[in-house]
Amino acid sequence: MSDSLSDRYGRPLVVGFVVLLAVLSVVSAYLRIETAGTAAVGDALVSLYISAVVVWGTFREGYDTARFRIALYGVFVLWGSVDLIAGADAPLAYLFLIGGSLLIAWESYSYSREQRKPVYER
Repeated sequence: MSDSLSDRYGRPLVVGFVVLLAVLSVVSAYLRIETAGTAAVGDALVSLYISAVVVWGTFREGYDTARFRIALYGVFVLWGSVDLIAGADAPLAYLFLIGGSLLIAWESYSYSREQRKPVYER
């Protein structure tokens, strides 16, 4: 049985790309705080949270789990919260905040509904 090219090199390429993007996100957050000062702390924290969640999903959890999706939907809630705290009274901030909260609620409900099923139906 021969391995295809994507089977052999696909996962390492994805992992390398994720690590590269996480490093770029950390550097970007640092530069953003350095240039804009404390006004950019919220955005920098959201960027760091996004990179941490994606790295965690890549190396530890996997992308197809309820915990990863809930953590990822938390990004929307954080983004909307940071924008509203910073004073941006834009509809997109409310959309992120409400939409992210609804996505978290739906994923939590779906996960708990799935866990209540008998093992033979999962």
